[in-house]
Amino acid sequence: MKRDAWRWFSALLFIAAALFLPGKAKASCWEKAGNDYGIDPLLLKAIAWKESHGWSGAIGPKLKDGNRALGLMQINTIHLPSLARFGVRREHLFDPCTSQKVGAWVLSDCIQRFGANWKAVGCYYAGPASTNVVAQVAYVRDVKRFYEGYRRQALELASKAPVPAAGLEGN
Repeated sequence: MKRDAWRWFSALLFIAAALFLPGKAKASCWEKAGNDYGIDPLLLKAIAWKESHGWSGAIGPKLKDGNRALGLMQINTIHLPSLARFGVRREHLFDPCTSQKVGAWVLSDCIQRFGANWKAVGCYYAGPASTNVVAQVAYVRDVKRFYEGYRRQALELASKAPVPAAGLEGN
């Protein structure tokens, strides 16, 4: 009986990981990136899903200014000169954990500029100087939808988590 319970619990953990992680990024990276910048990791996941559908090797099309978006969080290459001061190079943006951390850094800058609101998420997409409100609103609408989905999944998983019997903690 214990073996069957362990298999069930292991399967549940595997399913939970699959639901929460776009691509192959580690949960601890989401949490660390979120904690480092005071951002909900689920919001970062929602942005990553909108940006790359969880693909850490994503490369966006060349933009009018000659830049591109790279990796899981689709970090615009316009940030490379600033990132170089921290030892982050173009190829590092394809690493899921690095992409998450840099994505949180970019969103944090937008939050500092516009406050902790959906305009900051629109800034993540279009940049702080953008006046393309229509594109930002459409982007935010999608990110909100994904974010709400991740939050629902988290609540559902939390409500279904097995509760240990009294006196069995630590066994």
